[in-house]
Amino acid sequence: MSYSVNDTIEILKDKFRNFRFNFKEIEFGGSIPTFFIYPENDKLLEENWIKIADTIAVDFQARLLDEFSAWNIYLFYVIDIPIRKELKYKIENDTFSSRKIIVDNTIDEDSMITEHIINNITVISDEDEIKSNEIEPNTVIESLLKDKILKRVNTTKAASETYKELLTIIKKNKDEV
Repeated sequence: MSYSVNDTIEILKDKFRNFRFNFKEIEFGGSIPTFFIYPENDKLLEENWIKIADTIAVDFQARLLDEFSAWNIYLFYVIDIPIRKELKYKIENDTFSSRKIIVDNTIDEDSMITEHIINNITVISDEDEIKSNEIEPNTVIESLLKDKILKRVNTTKAASETYKELLTIIKKNKDEV
């Protein structure tokens, strides 16, 4: 059986009548499904946020074929009054199935996406990747380690001596400052 996002929204509306729901799919390094959940009040939010997340996980997420989309689902619980810090912490730190964000001020959905998704995702170009891999070696350390064999498991005599030399240089430089 194939479910569309519209089917999921209809299931949510039928199960949770005191909530409004909206959905947007963002193309940003892949498809990011984003649900907007509007409870009538904070009590309803507290009583139902897990049930809503579970419904989305079962009726929508479990049917996604694209792994990127399945791992990048956002649920925005949008309420126009401030909620208790404990509840916000509990919801936003729940790691099951999706990223959950409480928005307790009235901003539009596109602003929520920009603030919480697009600004948090950094896309690195191939050129940036090459630049970030260029490491400038520390000349002191490089000169001490040049032509020495250091083993991972057992400390060699060369490793011990090099370590002592590094400590001496570090202490000397620290005293100079």
